[in-house]
Amino acid sequence: METMALFQYYNNYLDYLYHIILPDRVEGQINAIYQAIENQEPLNLGHLALLFSIIASSLFLQLSIESSVHAEACSREYTFLTGAALIQSNYSAYPTIEGLQATLIVAHNLSNTNCHPSVRVLFVHGAIVSQAKSLMLHCIDSPQFERKANGTDMIEIELKRRLWWDLASYDWLLGFLSGPQESTYLIHPEHMNVQKLANIDDIIPDSKEKDYSLPTSTPTKMSYSLERLKLAEVCREIVDATAYEHLRGREVSYDKVLELDRKLQQAYDFPAFFRLDAVSRQQYGPLYQDRPSIAWQRCLLHQAYHSRLCRLHRQYLVRGARNPTYSYSHVVCLQSARKVLEMKRIMDEDGPTFMPPSSVVWSVMHHVFMAAVILLMDVCFNWDDILAEKRKEEVLDACRMLSKAQQSSSTVREGINAMMEVLQKHWKVSNGKQSAVASSPVINPMELGNPARDSTPTAEPETANLKQSPADLPSNAIDDTGDTLEDIWTEMLDNSENLSSDTPDWTGLLAELTTATVPY
Repeated sequence: METMALFQYYNNYLDYLYHIILPDRVEGQINAIYQAIENQEPLNLGHLALLFSIIASSLFLQLSIESSVHAEACSREYTFLTGAALIQSNYSAYPTIEGLQATLIVAHNLSNTNCHPSVRVLFVHGAIVSQAKSLMLHCIDSPQFERKANGTDMIEIELKRRLWWDLASYDWLLGFLSGPQESTYLIHPEHMNVQKLANIDDIIPDSKEKDYSLPTSTPTKMSYSLERLKLAEVCREIVDATAYEHLRGREVSYDKVLELDRKLQQAYDFPAFFRLDAVSRQQYGPLYQDRPSIAWQRCLLHQAYHSRLCRLHRQYLVRGARNPTYSYSHVVCLQSARKVLEMKRIMDEDGPTFMPPSSVVWSVMHHVFMAAVILLMDVCFNWDDILAEKRKEEVLDACRMLSKAQQSSSTVREGINAMMEVLQKHWKVSNGKQSAVASSPVINPMELGNPARDSTPTAEPETANLKQSPADLPSNAIDDTGDTLEDIWTEMLDNSENLSSDTPDWTGLLAELTTATVPY
């Protein structure tokens, strides 16, 4: 059955990132839907919404990989059906777990800016947080909900904890990204009572102990979520420590940056199966063969941490190359940017062959673009470095990654084009006039679908209808002069010694690049 094939596709290629459903339970719910249709009985609209959200996500990824013009149209249709089922069930007044799962799946995997206005509000981050609180998920472990010794479905309790912590993690990670939500979050840690996630699969282990969570050294379906939560908690602490300065346009003191760096470095301590040293990779080779999603998650975690280290230190990147006081930030930015690119290479070369290519995952390519810009900036502001030519080639290697990714997915192509428009807009030479690069025409976003975001960040950049098949479109970002992405970056590098330093840290550029297309 086609529905079950799409459900299995979701389990194989999407569920490992946000494990917020119980596959066996959902399979039973899908079978019940078809049984009700056959018996001409009323449908459970919450279950139907969940099914539609899974189909929308699966179709979008599946068809995007195939470079089909139908990817967005199909996902948009099923996203609308998800919202319609929720509205008909009066979900806003009477939320359900399945309805919450459906809204989270759409928020994580699809753009809510491109769905029909009549259902869009259901998938806005603030609305999802509100519905989770209506379900009392934020106080699931409060004394008033004390469970009886017998008869409690602990898997159901764990599922609710997973939903809450998934939402909290997402909330805190967004707070440390550029955009309207920057330096703020909706879920306060002191306004909840929810136990941390248990390190289990979807079955409670046989144990006489009250704490049935397995050691973190044991890989489970929740290992990735636990590490993601650790990163999210540090991001929340960074927001707490820097929001005052950010909201008042003040520079965060360097001592504070170094303290926050220590917190990130302390959290950057994974179980052995998520590490990248040669011993760990050899030791867990059989595990990666048996559970390839763990090898994939390992790279995503390293990339996520290093992209945040880059973000924390980037205001001192340029100064750190010249001023020894800030040299640590210069080194960390460059090391982390190179690590982000290394993770992309490992995913391409070492990754499981049947997983979706890393080039179609927008969050991966967004981090690659940001890392490439960090390296580009360093070359341009330090063009007289003895290793300048070698570092120019390093930048162009990263640029070639982006060019190749443009051929893999229309979503990634549009995201890269949106970020290129921002980059070219900022590129000026010292005489105050725009360079040939900055003044040459760029890809018109309206021709490829407007990638701009609405006021609410979501998991994916917006995609819009394509009049041509992506296979018929240029493989690289090409402007009206015929320049490819590599041509444009090469010209930037060649003009680097003329670059204006009137905004020496270029943090405005980096912030705008993130705002243009928010990664998840």
